[in-house]
Amino acid sequence: MDSKSKEDYVKFMNQVLSSGDAEEAPVLAQQKGVKWYIPNHGIYHPKKNNIRVVFDCSVRFKETSLNDHMLSGPNTGQT
Repeated sequence: MDSKSKEDYVKFMNQVLSSGDAEEAPVLAQQKGVKWYIPNHGIYHPKKNNIRVVFDCSVRFKETSLNDHMLSGPNTGQT
């Protein structure tokens, strides 16, 4: 990862945390000795200069994923 990508990624993640869209797991959850982080990576649109971080919530750990525990929205009929 080059220095600009790293700088943009860290800035984006700090904004996610400061806006309240994500938070550090409470100590209680960390006491079990197992930590799980949602895999993610930054990408740039070929015609834009800002980074977008993609979170892969479908990744499975111990036969489950975050997506398995989320409520699905209504079927809008769009594909």
